[in-house]
Amino acid sequence: MGEAIDEFPVVEELLDGQLPESVDDVTLYAEYRRVTADQAALRRLATLVARGAEPAEVFEAVVNEMRRCASADTAGLWRYESNNEMTKLAAAEHPGLQLAKWPVGTRSPIDGSTLAGIVQRTGRPARMDSYENSVGSLAARIRDAGIHAAVGVPVVVDGRVWGLAAVGSVEPEPMRADTEARISAFAELVGTVVVAGYRDEQKRQLLTEAPQRSNRLDGLVVGRDFGDWSLRDIAGFLRLPTNGPFVVIAAQVSVAGDEPLPEIESKLRSLNVSSAWTLLPDLQVGVARVTSDEKFDAMVALMSRMTTARVGVSAAFEDLRETPTALQVARVMLRGRGDSGSSVAVFDGSILAAAVVSAPEAMIRTVGPALDGFSDLPDEEREMLFETFRVWQDNDACVRDAAEALFCHPNTVRYRLRKIEVRSGRSLSRPKDVVELYLAFEVHRRLM
Repeated sequence: MGEAIDEFPVVEELLDGQLPESVDDVTLYAEYRRVTADQAALRRLATLVARGAEPAEVFEAVVNEMRRCASADTAGLWRYESNNEMTKLAAAEHPGLQLAKWPVGTRSPIDGSTLAGIVQRTGRPARMDSYENSVGSLAARIRDAGIHAAVGVPVVVDGRVWGLAAVGSVEPEPMRADTEARISAFAELVGTVVVAGYRDEQKRQLLTEAPQRSNRLDGLVVGRDFGDWSLRDIAGFLRLPTNGPFVVIAAQVSVAGDEPLPEIESKLRSLNVSSAWTLLPDLQVGVARVTSDEKFDAMVALMSRMTTARVGVSAAFEDLRETPTALQVARVMLRGRGDSGSSVAVFDGSILAAAVVSAPEAMIRTVGPALDGFSDLPDEEREMLFETFRVWQDNDACVRDAAEALFCHPNTVRYRLRKIEVRSGRSLSRPKDVVELYLAFEVHRRLM
C-alpha cells in the first residue's frame, strides 16, 4: 500500500474533553490507561500499514487490537456485498473461550433486525444489548456463536458504507457505553487500508496491462490486421470509446526511450480526455478522444506547456480504423512550423491543407518553381512576405483588414503583395495564380 497514514492524536488530545471533570484518582488512572492502550494499538496498526502489509494481515491485526481495547470477548470485520449479504474478513476471540466457529470467508444473509442491518441502513454506529428475541438466520448464527450483546460501527470508503467492524460479549448484559467511540478509530483505519489497497491494485493492473495495451495500440497505428479482435474489443482494451471524434498525436522523440510528453495519459484524464499511448523508436504516439473545441484547445495548450519537442496533431476522425491515415497526417505536421510559435502543429482539415499532406514529397517538387523566386531573400523577409499573403487571404483579400491584423499601414501590405507578384511571376488578380501561391506557401509552411 505504501501510503502515509495520518498521525493519530496524542494522548493529551484524546484525554481533553473525554474524561469527566470530577472523578477520583483511581477512576482517572483507569481511564488514562484505557486511552493510552487505544493510542498504542492504533500506532502499532499505523506502523503495520506504513510498512506495506497486505490488507488481510492488517485486518487480522485490527480485530485483535479492537477486541483487546474494547475488553470484548470477540471481534470481527465484515464487508457488505451487493446482494444483501456480508462476507466475514477477519475475526478474533478471547483465548479462553470456545465459541462456535464462524469461519473467515463465510457469506451470510443480512436479514431480520440485526446489528449488521442497522449499520448498513443508517451508516451510523449501533448496538444490540440482547439477541435473545431477534429473528432471522443471521441472528440465529450469532446466538449459536454464543454472543449475547454486540456493538458495531460502519467502515466507510469513499463516502459509502463498505463494511462493519463489531465487537461482542458472551455476558448477558449490555457492553460498555463508550464502546462505539473506542472502536470507531479502528474502523476508520480499515477504511484507509481499503482505499490504499484499491489504489495499489489499480497501479498493479496498469503496470501489467501497459505492455499489452502498447502492443495493441502499435497494431492499431500501423494498420495491422485486427484478426479475431473486433473494433469494440480493441477500443475496450485501450479503454477508449468505440465512437469518435478521435485525433492522433505524434510527438518527436529526440533520445531513444524518452517520452517527450511524460505522464500525458493521466494529465489528459484530468481534462476529461481519454487517450491511449505507445512509444515508437522515433515518436510517442497517442490516440485521444476529444469531444469539444474547448477540450481540444485545452489539450493543445497542455502539450505546448509540457514539451519543447515538435508535436503534430491530425484532423478529427470517427472510426478507429482510420488511425493509420491520421498518424500519417500527424507525422507530416511535424515537418512544418507550429502556429504562433507553439511547438504543436495542428492539421486544420481544409481542402488545401489536405492536398498538401496527401503526397508531401510530390507537393514539394510541384511547388518548387513558385518558390524559387524567394530563395535569395533573407529568411526573416521571406517569412514576412508569406505571412502577409496568408493574413491577406484570411481576411478575404481585404488590404485594410490585413493591415490591421498585421499592425502596419495598408500601403505596406500593398507593397509586400506587389513584391510577391514580381518574385513569383504570378498575378494576385487571377484566381488560379492565387490558389497556386496559397498552395505553395502552405507547402512551405507545413513541409519545409
